[in-house]
Amino acid sequence: MKLQFGVTPSKEVLGYCDADWGGDLEDRRSIIGFVFMIGGGAISWSSKRQPTIALFTIKAKYMVNMQAIKEAIWITKSMMDLGYMEETKVMVI
Repeated sequence: MKLQFGVTPSKEVLGYCDADWGGDLEDRRSIIGFVFMIGGGAISWSSKRQPTIALFTIKAKYMVNMQAIKEAIWITKSMMDLGYMEETKVMVI
């Protein structure tokens, strides 16, 4: 058994994020997650239960977007320090 990623020549960092509003049925906390990919391979990901309760769907989405943007900034700075990227182009969907 092995895990194999398809390779694309793009150096673009692509991120996906989503939130499950009130997904934990015991305390109604949202579960958030994001993944960032380069060339078809995942380089960073997270999935966790939020420490606070989101009263509206839009607040749950806002919370996950803020976490994903912080991660995108860190990835961009790290890639620029390593010389992998010259321009800062990160797309979060």
